[in-house]
Amino acid sequence: MNPISKLEDNFSFECIDGLDARRQSLEEAITTLKEYVKIDHSVAVLSDLADNKSYIFTGDFGRFFEMDISGYLTIDSIWEEDIYQRIHPEDLFERHLLELEFFNFLKTVAPEERLSYATKCKIRTLNAKKEYQRILHRSFYLKNSSEGGLWLEVCLYNYLFEKHGAASGIDGKIVNTKTGESFYVDTYINCVNLLTLREKEILMLISKGGISKGIADQLNISINTVNRHRQNILEKLQVNNSIEAVRTAEALNLL
Repeated sequence: MNPISKLEDNFSFECIDGLDARRQSLEEAITTLKEYVKIDHSVAVLSDLADNKSYIFTGDFGRFFEMDISGYLTIDSIWEEDIYQRIHPEDLFERHLLELEFFNFLKTVAPEERLSYATKCKIRTLNAKKEYQRILHRSFYLKNSSEGGLWLEVCLYNYLFEKHGAASGIDGKIVNTKTGESFYVDTYINCVNLLTLREKEILMLISKGGISKGIADQLNISINTVNRHRQNILEKLQVNNSIEAVRTAEALNLL
């Protein structure tokens, strides 16, 4: 049986109602993943999108990252930076685009069906010898929030056991783990309407070196409005700064 499908079977869809119920569901997820990495030998990252925390569980594959495999750790971020730093920059960027497309794809899917989908890709990552080696990365969501949004996400890292050729890119796919259907992610069709026309206009001006005051004067709007749009752009593209925003938007063919 597909390990992901087996794991997801333990998390049938339910909305989380109330703090106690949410805490209980989180504790159940933590307990399950602690046991899961012992079976799958993977490194698993459980990200709580509501509290901006992640829980990192290390099976035997933790040795690849030179991690302590005796337990799990908690970080105050949904980004596992210590792992990201080992991923080839080009593959990390492509993986970000894949996850962004996945996130927006799931918005088009009924809440009770979202948990049946996962991503799968192959990424070049530094091993303990500081040599790039392709590994398998998978991600999926375990729980929806009480408001119907996405709540708990899992990222899995493990050895790539299948043979692979010289194919370029990360070979990113979105997979329905119940039906086996899958499709490659290369056109980012679910991100087409991610930014509004005004946000695209402002980001285009930013890409040409524009600053908030100049953009405000050119568009005849307030600086506060420009800054609010800039913040919305960063949040929608899930990036930290304007340079990353421009690069991501260009890769998604939004500009």
